[in-house]
Amino acid sequence: MSGQPHLIARVLPEYARNEQDKSCHFFPLPAGGGPLPESLRAYCGFHIAPGVAEALEGPAGMPCTTCLVTATISGNTG
Repeated sequence: MSGQPHLIARVLPEYARNEQDKSCHFFPLPAGGGPLPESLRAYCGFHIAPGVAEALEGPAGMPCTTCLVTATISGNTG
């Protein structure tokens, strides 16, 4: 399935402040391999700064429901 490239990530445990931080979020990446912004914004609006997250091969633990639904509707989960 084609769609906008994305990253699935979650905040590293030492930086997690609440349950939302511990969820895995879907972050759309710039199309065409453009430069990454200073922070990434997930489909749900959650922001993450470089160095405080771990990239995941796929959803792990509790996925953010809003991110999962939005990415699925947009066709960006495959």
